[in-house]
Amino acid sequence: MNDLKRKDFLKKIIVLTIGSVILSKFLQGKSFFKNLIPQEMPVAGMLTGKINEFAIIDLHCHPSLKMYLWNKHIWKRHCTKAGTNTFAMQQDFQELSSGNVKGFMATHYLVEKAITEESGILKNLFPWIKRFSFSLADKLEHHDYSNFTQINKMIDIFESQIHILNEKQQVFQFIIARSFTEFEKAIDEGKIPIAHAIEGAHALGTDLTVEQERKILKIDKRTRKNLKNQQTRVDIEKEAEQQFKLEVGKMKDGIKKSTKYIQNLEALHMRGVCMITLSHFFKNDISFPTEGISYDEKIKIKMRWHYQPCDDKELTRDVGVPVVKKMLELGIIVDLTHSTPKIRRQVFCLNADREKQNLEQRPLTFTHVGSQKVFEKYAKGKFPTFNFYNVSPEDIKGISCCEGVIGVIPENFWLTGCDTNLSGCDPEQSRYGIEYIVETIMDINDQTDKKDFSNIAIGTDFDGLADAPEDLYKASQLTRLIKAMKEHNPPIPEDKIKDITHGNALRLLKKGWGQE
Repeated sequence: MNDLKRKDFLKKIIVLTIGSVILSKFLQGKSFFKNLIPQEMPVAGMLTGKINEFAIIDLHCHPSLKMYLWNKHIWKRHCTKAGTNTFAMQQDFQELSSGNVKGFMATHYLVEKAITEESGILKNLFPWIKRFSFSLADKLEHHDYSNFTQINKMIDIFESQIHILNEKQQVFQFIIARSFTEFEKAIDEGKIPIAHAIEGAHALGTDLTVEQERKILKIDKRTRKNLKNQQTRVDIEKEAEQQFKLEVGKMKDGIKKSTKYIQNLEALHMRGVCMITLSHFFKNDISFPTEGISYDEKIKIKMRWHYQPCDDKELTRDVGVPVVKKMLELGIIVDLTHSTPKIRRQVFCLNADREKQNLEQRPLTFTHVGSQKVFEKYAKGKFPTFNFYNVSPEDIKGISCCEGVIGVIPENFWLTGCDTNLSGCDPEQSRYGIEYIVETIMDINDQTDKKDFSNIAIGTDFDGLADAPEDLYKASQLTRLIKAMKEHNPPIPEDKIKDITHGNALRLLKKGWGQE
């Protein structure tokens, strides 16, 4: 075998290895070969045009993630399965047209660069990914000002696919809603509205404060040079130098560190973004996270970073606090999922402070979580630091006070501390999740002030690379959840089930999204 053939052979082996093993682990995946052959969109006549009266408004799902990373198409049929669907889309047209989805938040997530640094596997293999698949590597967060460009590109791709989908079929029309009025109108007309949301405030940009200070330093050097060229007398030069320092000091004091972040926030608001999850897997310039990746998945990819109580930090003072205040002012819903306990308490306080300005509190949300109480019942102290991800009694009380909403996630690890990849779990407990979803709904409701199910919704996290249970991993299975709520002992009244499936989500959007 000559050198050229050997090089080509090694290149193919590396690419195949990365594609079938490493990227699967990188994105919390499993075997995916069964999912690689999507079918074409079904004939329109095979589907119903009626939307189920109990249909769900999904607070949190990620249809754009696989479009962006893998060039997947929403109009094609994908063969999904229980567990982590790394490549196949859970939210494709086939599923969304089943009649069980009334509307949803398309949550755009830019994979953080830190995963290639904190994961022992990715740290060693990412250079090879960059070499043989640069286009994929470039889709990860750039970790600079261009994060904002990347998230807008992801939104562009998603909107383009929705346009093509509407052109290809006439069964359901999907509407990109730029306001709550448009969202509600679409539902009234029998269409499926989609609102943009973002997971992780790193999408606003990284180190933008440094960029602003660099501009000042450039002015500093230029003015210094002019002073030296124009002034010849030492005393005049010293006087001018002192005056210049005063001016630069005023400039620095006058430029808020949050300015650029808020400009990007306002641009996203103008584009129709209704909600932002402040934190995700890693810290950003605004906030800090708890655990967000399940225990077994962290072991797989050799994740070094683990949340500890000493990591319980507040919003960054110069950027995080002004950004959250601006979100409350503009009407961008604050999603506290993934945020530290201190940040949750801090945002509740910032929201309550609005009443001092004769402004109403905004409803806040946790879009895809479980209950700490239910988790502890089953996990029995196995994963104490992971349980900070779920809502505490204090969180539930805070949501009740501002008429917010908690979206329950169909992922067994966050519900019970058990999933298909963890040894020592009850097989039934790890495979099936609906009974634990209903138990979590009942538990959260018991801890609310009104106990009338007015603070509960559903956030599936479909297409978010989450380990979904066997009985609920796609939209067409949502009727099973409705049936379980009806058959619970005691049964949840039908009018309250409608609140859980879509009524509470609509209230959240109506009061939280838009101008004051």
